[in-house]
Amino acid sequence: MDNCISFLSWNLAMLSRPSQAPQHWELCDTEEIIREQIVELAPDIVLFQELPGLVPYIETHSMVRSNPQSHSGHLAFLISHQHAESPVSYKTLEGFALLVTFEGIGLTIANVHLAPGKSNKSLRVSQIASVIESSPTENIAIIGDTNTRKAEISQFQDSGLHVPELPEPTWDSYRNQFHEDSPSFKASFTRCIAHPAIRISDLQVLEGKVIRNEKSFHVSDHFALFGRIQL
Repeated sequence: MDNCISFLSWNLAMLSRPSQAPQHWELCDTEEIIREQIVELAPDIVLFQELPGLVPYIETHSMVRSNPQSHSGHLAFLISHQHAESPVSYKTLEGFALLVTFEGIGLTIANVHLAPGKSNKSLRVSQIASVIESSPTENIAIIGDTNTRKAEISQFQDSGLHVPELPEPTWDSYRNQFHEDSPSFKASFTRCIAHPAIRISDLQVLEGKVIRNEKSFHVSDHFALFGRIQL
């Protein structure tokens, strides 16, 4: 594996049925949309959060053999077959993280689903610290559903971590009415937090929007985040 890795991070909302989906919509339809979008985008790695007891099949990728549980659902880390021979090791932090180390380039990428809610700011900071302390490499990128609020980001930046600006929110329940009764607000729960030696670029927020039977809807309450990591 070279020193530039493309990634896609996506909280999949337990693969639940979208409130605005057509009447015939089933779980297999959601899985197929996810598969199509990932195959077309072809990221080197895929980080899923909030999965039920199954992982969508992506024929171009293989899953790291760990599927730990977070506070809601499971995490999964997929690697493209193009990089299947790259030596990797992994460890889990029970309840919130799956760390995968690409040994050939000395890089660890942590797929995280951190504690939710405004009141859990201190716990999220502690979880980030645990991820960094547990990394076997100095170079680490933490990516996933961080549940962080905008006001929390300066604390990470002040500690020397790189937290890139996102082009738009990764949660927007004004536009995304996945849940019929969800309160309307915008946030960037899905984020990247990285060692300052790591460059994160080409960030794109992808809506996962679908049109079926003249209905337009989303397959998750979270938007996906695509980007590139470079040492």
